[in-house]
Amino acid sequence: MRTTAERFDDLATCVRELHSYEVPEILAVPIAQGTRDYLEWIRRETDPDRGE
Repeated sequence: MRTTAERFDDLATCVRELHSYEVPEILAVPIAQGTRDYLEWIRRETDPDRGE
């Protein structure tokens, strides 16, 4: 899954609630580089104000 640093805690909580493993692997990995269009897509998809 992908999210922003600001939304990591919410995502981690959701994964813990839904995953069947006692200790699911939940990691944050910094992005050193990425294509502009992909990084923009992540920003749009993780925007909490996008109306969904």
